[in-house]
Amino acid sequence: MTRYYDDGDKVMRPASERLLRDLARCDRGEGVKVRYLSRGRYYWDGSRGVYNRSSFLPLYAHGLVDDGGNDSAPVRVTEAGRRRAAELEEQVAQKRRPKTKPSAESPAALRALAALAEFDGPVLPHSGVPRGVWRLGSRDGYAARRATFYALAEAGYVEIIPGDFMARRLAVTDAGRERLARRRA
Repeated sequence: MTRYYDDGDKVMRPASERLLRDLARCDRGEGVKVRYLSRGRYYWDGSRGVYNRSSFLPLYAHGLVDDGGNDSAPVRVTEAGRRRAAELEEQVAQKRRPKTKPSAESPAALRALAALAEFDGPVLPHSGVPRGVWRLGSRDGYAARRATFYALAEAGYVEIIPGDFMARRLAVTDAGRERLARRRA
C-alpha cells in the first residue's frame, strides 16, 4: 500500500519523499548539482541512488526545492523543504526498530548449540554468501547468525578458538553441554 502526502490536489509519493530527504542531506546551502543520466533518470555526486524525473516534479510543485527556473543550476532545498525533510526523517526514525542482541537462551541459539554439540571436536565455521552467517563443518552445514555464536560464547556455552590467518574454531564447553542436558530434560 502506498502512502501519499496530500496537499490539496498535489500528491507526493514515497520516492519523492526519499529524494527530498537525500537532497536535504546533501544540500549545505550552495545547492546540489543534479546531472542527467539517461532515460529520465538523474543523479548527483554523493547520492544514494538514481532518481526518476517524476520524483522531482512534486518537490517543485510543493515549493520544497528550487533551481531558479534554470535546469543547469544547482537544486536548492527551500526552508519549507527542510521542515518537510525533518518531519520525514522523524517518521523514519520512529519506524526503525532498535537492533536487539541475540540471546544465548533463544530457541535459535539453543538449536545452534545442539548442532555444534553433534560434532566430536572443534568445528571450523564456514562463512559464505549470506554475510554474518556461519555454517558448521561444511558449506552446506547447519547455518546460524555469527552474532548467535558470539552470544553463546559470552554465556560460556561455546568457546571460540582463534587460529592462524583469521581462522577460528568453535567448541562446546562443559557449561554448554549442561545447558543442552537441561533443555532435553
